[in-house]
Amino acid sequence: MLLILKKIFYILLLLAVNLYICDYAGNKITARMELRRGYRITRLASSGFPVVRFIKDLSSGNKINIWTFYIFIFSFLMWSVVPITAGLVLIDEEYSLFIAVVFYITLLIMLVLNSSRSNYTGVFSENCKKLLMVFSFIAPVLLSILSIILLNKTLSLKEIVNYQHNYWNVVLQPLGFIIFFISMFFQLKLLGIIKKSYVSTGVYGGKEGKGLEKIIERLSIYMIIFFLIIILNVLYLGGWQNFYIIRGEIMVAFKFYLIFVILLFMDKITGRIDNYKLMVRINWKFLIPASVVNFLITLGFFVARDVYNLVLF
Repeated sequence: MLLILKKIFYILLLLAVNLYICDYAGNKITARMELRRGYRITRLASSGFPVVRFIKDLSSGNKINIWTFYIFIFSFLMWSVVPITAGLVLIDEEYSLFIAVVFYITLLIMLVLNSSRSNYTGVFSENCKKLLMVFSFIAPVLLSILSIILLNKTLSLKEIVNYQHNYWNVVLQPLGFIIFFISMFFQLKLLGIIKKSYVSTGVYGGKEGKGLEKIIERLSIYMIIFFLIIILNVLYLGGWQNFYIIRGEIMVAFKFYLIFVILLFMDKITGRIDNYKLMVRINWKFLIPASVVNFLITLGFFVARDVYNLVLF
């Protein structure tokens, strides 16, 4: 029991520290790219601003509904099965990848349903479109994950990392890695970190939270992005495997922040595709067909290797 409580404390501490660093770094990087100052507190390079903003939002209202409560719970539940390192995981299940994906999809659905609470049918129909749109961006991620499952023949995240002892999965699945990364990037644009979230507001002036509700919604968006970065690392980039003399824990942190910074830079330099309709067209014309092709190629490789023994590795 004490060991479980200790792991819970470490996981929550890591998530809180990463949330603070990413929120602060995201604002600073975006401000520098836009040639503006960013956070306006001058002392200690404005390092206290995320806390100040948290207190300000918290003081503006503390009413939450049942959907917001569920969003808060599921934001942390998915981290119970995702191994950040080899020993830092609460539930070590054989089907941990499946459980993690279910939590991730459920959290996205709850975000959309929470934003669709309105008496106006126009807003409700708009949020139905959001739900379908979000599912269209989940499809390439799911197909990429299925390709990894066929390649590694397991649903365990730990076993997938162990499979990459000699070489990372990105070597065998470069197309799947690119598809997963672009889909993750589009989801970052849709969910919004620096800008307002389209999923939460929308073009018809949908609901925008305030106070504690706004804090929880923003927290859940960060948790989704963190989850996708960690899953990308585990599935394609070796997870916590040591890199020569560099320890695996250091490699996890390095790859996490590197991917996060790359996503922020891509978000700013691709401002012209902020229109969600354009992203949906790109998704249907390129991402989904490419993910289907990658899955079929992987399926053919799987049949050749495990059914006809035509491939030796």
